[in-house]
Amino acid sequence: MVGAYTRRMRMSMGSDLLKLQETDLELERERIALNNLPLIAELAKKRSAHAKLKAEATRLLAARKDAQIALDDLNEAERACHEAVEAARTRPIDASDHRALLDLEEELSLIAKRLDKIEFDRPSARQALALAREREQKLSDYIARFEASIIEDTKAARSQAADLQSSIDELIRRREHLLGRLPEDVRDLYERGLSRFKGLAVERIEDNVPTVCRTALQPASMDALRHARDIAECPYCHRIIVLDCEE
Repeated sequence: MVGAYTRRMRMSMGSDLLKLQETDLELERERIALNNLPLIAELAKKRSAHAKLKAEATRLLAARKDAQIALDDLNEAERACHEAVEAARTRPIDASDHRALLDLEEELSLIAKRLDKIEFDRPSARQALALAREREQKLSDYIARFEASIIEDTKAARSQAADLQSSIDELIRRREHLLGRLPEDVRDLYERGLSRFKGLAVERIEDNVPTVCRTALQPASMDALRHARDIAECPYCHRIIVLDCEE
């Protein structure tokens, strides 16, 4: 009975070591997946693009304001010209003062030319303003759609990250449970091997070949393993060899 119990304990420790290694490998994969979520990288690109779009929106806003100012200036100039015409017409002038009459005629002629120039420039100013407004609105609509996509991607990324984190937390609990089942010296041996061999610290024997380093053991080494209790050290790669475990 004692021998059977001891054998079961040895088999359990071997199984725990292999399960622990599988857990650690899966844990590492999940952590890498969490740190390299494609959506996270895509969101970073979108946020960079969003910053550029906002900068372009600021530029178009300034262009639209400039176009509006240009049109407002023409309208103000037109108003000033009409006021100048009214002031000239109501100005008292002696009909016998030919010089004053000539000056008035010249003044009105200059004002008329300014009004003609204003009328000539106004259509292009209006067109420039309409085009600036159109460009600004199109970009504003695009930014709104772009921001909506960022919000959706952010929600999706958070959901994926939460799922991965939940899996990681479960793997950590499983790891702690398996570690707690191992003797302290075996635990320390495994942790050192885990760091040294980048997650592949445990192997088994298939015939006379370790499953990780794949270097066939010599008969003397195999004889030494047969006399070992439950785990041993590979004479070539120095990983832990599990000699007996439950399938």
